[in-house]
Order: sequence, then C-alpha cells, then structure tokens
Amino acid sequence: MKKRSNFTPMERFHEILVGHGLSAMNVGINHIRIFLNGKKLFDYYPLRMKLFDYHNWHQLTYPSFGNGDGKWETELEGIISKLTALPQ
Repeated sequence: MKKRSNFTPMERFHEILVGHGLSAMNVGINHIRIFLNGKKLFDYYPLRMKLFDYHNWHQLTYPSFGNGDGKWETELEGIISKLTALPQ
C-alpha cells in the first residue's frame, strides 16, 4: 500500500486554529472537523488541502519552494476570518 503524503504542515495548521480560538477533532483518516464554541465551522482534508465550509469547497495552495510557502496560511486565515465573522 502506497503511503500518501500530507501536504498540510499540521503543526502550523493547529497553531492557526488555536490563534482563532478554534478546536479540532479527527473524524477519520484525512478528515478533521473544526469547531467554534462547540459548533461545526468547517471540515478540512489535509492530504488534499481542501476545506468544506458546509456551503463551498476551497482548495488551498500546496506549499512548495518558489510559490510563496505561506500562501496557504493566508488563504486559511482569510477563510477562517470570513466564517467567524458570520452570525453563528
């Protein structure tokens, strides 16, 4: 069985979540559910760097040398800011 690589830098991913007061729960392999104040905010799939906010899918930019390694962080921060600004 071929092992799939995890493109999301998970330590940084969790730092961003904590910085926004969010919590995470592993739902399955390659599936993390993110909560704000005990309510589901979005699902994240780290192998594919995809985020589902229960309305739309978002594809984050894969980190690589030369494309601005922090671009995925900026994208994630923007999505979180937009979702946490909505009435819960």
